[in-house]
Amino acid sequence: MCPGRPRARQHGDMSDPVTAPVHSLVTDRDALRRKMLARRRRLSADVVARNSALVVERLRNLSEVAGAGTMGTYLGVRGEVDPSGLLGFERPDGTFSGGVLDSRLALPLTIPGEPLRFVVPTGPLEAGPFGIRQPTVGPGRGDEVDPMDLDVVLVPLVAADRRGNRIGHGAGFYDRTFAHVAEGRASGEPTPLLMGVCHDFQVVDTIEAKPWDIPLDLIVTEVGITRS
Repeated sequence: MCPGRPRARQHGDMSDPVTAPVHSLVTDRDALRRKMLARRRRLSADVVARNSALVVERLRNLSEVAGAGTMGTYLGVRGEVDPSGLLGFERPDGTFSGGVLDSRLALPLTIPGEPLRFVVPTGPLEAGPFGIRQPTVGPGRGDEVDPMDLDVVLVPLVAADRRGNRIGHGAGFYDRTFAHVAEGRASGEPTPLLMGVCHDFQVVDTIEAKPWDIPLDLIVTEVGITRS
């Protein structure tokens, strides 16, 4: 895991159901997932846009991101922090232009029940599962990248703790895709740096880890960066 110091965290008023902090060990992951999804749904579009812009700016200033040759990212939906600003602006034909990084940016291609595939889009995105647009593979459409060849992966989440334990939406896509990261690191192989991206209120004190969980190396929010 990447070394670093925990940062001072800031939270909103305890009376605010959207920004009130969550403390202590979380063992009921389903209850926490429901609670965080409800909080996220209540966020206004303006708050999501503001937090997303702040996170994108933090990402741009990270040395790990600046040095990445190929990076996995995602398109935020339903109140998620949306890092799509890294891709630039979307043209009328559905392609992107004006990306803010020198890295190649790959988006996930989702097939239910399977690990994620990552594709650098060269053509327009198409409708995918769960209401999320995604690239396709082929000439003029997109170039596939092995997930383990990505230098950095931005990982969406529902909740995470300061040690990098993560709760996703429950489908297990990222855990399946990056299940061999720890094994690769133990043997000295290059592996992706896994970067959680979320609103600051989604970071809690401690989540009970499960054997299948793939921990994050760091978490980036609108408030700051936590290294695990």
